[in-house]
Amino acid sequence: MSKYLTYEERLKIQAGLKENLSFGAIGRQIDKDRTTIAKEIKKHSYEKKSGYSGWSYNACKHRNGCKAKNICDKNQCRRPSTTY
Repeated sequence: MSKYLTYEERLKIQAGLKENLSFGAIGRQIDKDRTTIAKEIKKHSYEKKSGYSGWSYNACKHRNGCKAKNICDKNQCRRPSTTY
């Protein structure tokens, strides 16, 4: 068994993620341990920072439950973003 994942195995991981399969289920499909799948995903994943039409990306971790109507001013926000 190879130490590295092949391109085809990575494509199967991608397809499994799109189908919302667990790491264990994906691992069984390609005959690898679930921790190998988790490490591969952690190593090559990233957070896509995008807004939607007319709104910019809001990095505040409380953006979904915040009662403020506008994007916070850094000086006034009681819960500032962890990343600026």
